[in-house]
Amino acid sequence: MTIKMILRLPLAAALAASIGVATHAAAAQGEADFYKGKTVRLVVGTSTGGGFDTYARMLQPHFEKKLGTTVIVENRPGGSHMVAMNYVYAGAKPDGLTLMLATGEGAALGTLLNEPGIRFDLTKYPILGRVNTAPRILIINPKLPYKTIDDVKKSGRTLILGFAGKTDGASDTGTVLCHALQILCKAVIGYPSSQEFTLAAIRGEVDGTVLTEDSAARFMQNGQLRALVVTGRERSPLAPDVPTILDGVKLEKEALWWLDFRDGLRKLGRLIVTTPGTPEARQTFLKAVVRDIATDPEIVAAFERRNMPLRYAPPEEMTAIIKTVLGGNLSKQRVEEIRHVIIEKYH
Repeated sequence: MTIKMILRLPLAAALAASIGVATHAAAAQGEADFYKGKTVRLVVGTSTGGGFDTYARMLQPHFEKKLGTTVIVENRPGGSHMVAMNYVYAGAKPDGLTLMLATGEGAALGTLLNEPGIRFDLTKYPILGRVNTAPRILIINPKLPYKTIDDVKKSGRTLILGFAGKTDGASDTGTVLCHALQILCKAVIGYPSSQEFTLAAIRGEVDGTVLTEDSAARFMQNGQLRALVVTGRERSPLAPDVPTILDGVKLEKEALWWLDFRDGLRKLGRLIVTTPGTPEARQTFLKAVVRDIATDPEIVAAFERRNMPLRYAPPEEMTAIIKTVLGGNLSKQRVEEIRHVIIEKYH
């Protein structure tokens, strides 16, 4: 509320409003003072070199500038990000000095499927904002004879795809795609990060994998990998010539349900979260910091130049998606079908 707006209010209301503005400003300044000179850890659930790690290291200097702190990127790979998420949930102090670049979609899907090893309640994480979501692309070794997804389907050959884990975002997207299109596939898991399973595709250890558009575009440009299809309905801004799953492929209603379900989860993307129990005022302060970073035109342009776009969404929007996925809207039978496809069918 501006001073002019306050002046137009009745005296009592104006006084109350001015006190509220002053209190809010004082609280924000108090939280800003808390961070000055401290060290913040930005946790990443993968090893160095992958997409999450790269985003975190690009965000690092901007958090340092906004918070007046030293920010250290801390890699805690394992369990398709879940080792790191367990740590931030229960192992880090609830003081706002630990942040995480988290996989919202993987955490939501793992929770839905009651994956072993998950020791956190996703609904209790303080979500500070989404910094990115991106279309995913099925990408293969260029030595393979396939030019289109239809070529793969007609070949009758099993497509071998490499991933980190069963619900790492890439793997579950790939298995849902194979199921929806009735393609013979085998998922090979255990790679520490997207960098490792991408290199496996380049070396020919596996036929291909599923990458976010920014990663896919880099490997397409130098000819190391060939893109076949975007796994959702919308074309990729970074790879506009790659067809979507609806281009040239006729799909039944059930197949579309599977693809739309997984693409809906994708909207959770990469979230910035902090430790449950962090004071509410500090959460509010951090939400403003994330929003300011992810919507700053100069910062957005710098990420765009690296073909790593920032696509901010507010915490409330992300919380609503999580509640939709985990709030009992899916029947028990449908959840069991999802579990079978993602956890069992292609492994």
